[in-house]
Amino acid sequence: MNKLIVILIPFMLTACGGGSEGQSQPASSTAQVNTSSTTEAQPNEVALQASATEPQQDNAQEQALNEQSVEEQAPAGEGMEAVIVDESFDFQTDVPLTVSVAPNVVNSRAYLNVCKQGATLINDDNCFLRAPLDSTGLTVQIELPHSEQKLTAEIWYYSTGVEPLVYSWEFDTRQQQQAWPIN
Repeated sequence: MNKLIVILIPFMLTACGGGSEGQSQPASSTAQVNTSSTTEAQPNEVALQASATEPQQDNAQEQALNEQSVEEQAPAGEGMEAVIVDESFDFQTDVPLTVSVAPNVVNSRAYLNVCKQGATLINDDNCFLRAPLDSTGLTVQIELPHSEQKLTAEIWYYSTGVEPLVYSWEFDTRQQQQAWPIN
């Protein structure tokens, strides 16, 4: 394709008049039109109009050739065109997780934090659930951004004399519905 473009460029330049010399030719043609009779002027004017549209046509042809060469440079099968996805795949990576704190895990008021494993409790971006607990327990469904999450649940008591309870969870590929029972 590149050879074809190299071959066509000289022909296009010749058809356009070839540069600055081509610009002076229409002026002399115009002079001939002015000195000749009106019957002869009409064919010359048609010729001038035709030569004026030739560069526009050549530019359109050149643009079409450039577009073709760009399309040939990125053949099908590369980039996003190469991605083949099964029709059943819905592009959602969210994982629903049911967190269940059993009744009587705590005997007084407490607070539950479910965060990424190793995350600090101060940063809200790393935590998925923060909720009060009591002796009745709690069941909540949360959405995780992807299945590679490892979580830590910490149950903090309101009284400062009791150490927090710490639990860990990670995605279980054997389960169809992800559940985290905290007993």
